[in-house]
Amino acid sequence: QRLESTLIHWTRQIKDVVNRQDDGETTEDVGPLAEILFWRSRTINLGGISEQLSRPGVQHIVSVLAMAKSSYLDPFLKLAQLIQEGTMEAVDNLRFLEKLQDPCMRLAAAEPKQIPKILPVILNYIRLIWSTSRFYNTSDKLTGLLRKVSSEIITRCCDKISLAQIFDGDVLGSIVTLHESIEAGEAWR
Repeated sequence: QRLESTLIHWTRQIKDVVNRQDDGETTEDVGPLAEILFWRSRTINLGGISEQLSRPGVQHIVSVLAMAKSSYLDPFLKLAQLIQEGTMEAVDNLRFLEKLQDPCMRLAAAEPKQIPKILPVILNYIRLIWSTSRFYNTSDKLTGLLRKVSSEIITRCCDKISLAQIFDGDVLGSIVTLHESIEAGEAWR
């Protein structure tokens, strides 16, 4: 009975970690660097759990509960299988998304006039991810990633546009910034 309560406790802990991880994936009002960070974190967390589940002590408890025909073992084993699959997915996704790291860092630091030159590189990597990734090639994931790139472009342009500058009379400088922002938006479109 003590082994079963240990197994139940592990199952709850693993579910908590997985549920916390899933919450971060839906945030779309941040840039693509947050997506890379999410999958890096998920790789570390799921990989750590996966490694712990394969330890001899855990395997011994599983085998004892299997011999005892514990009803708690099946849900635990299903969850352990999900962790293994999730780890493979996270590692694969991170491997592809890390290719976006450098161009997305340039995008995050770019002025609106620099954005059109950075976008083809980002789009080529996204195309590569779409065509070769085993897990990140779904329309949901790619749409989310493209929205994050859009959000970063909007943030870059908004940070450069200064209403105070416009109201203080620097109309020419503001017009230039607005045109550069429009060009960045058109290059993305």
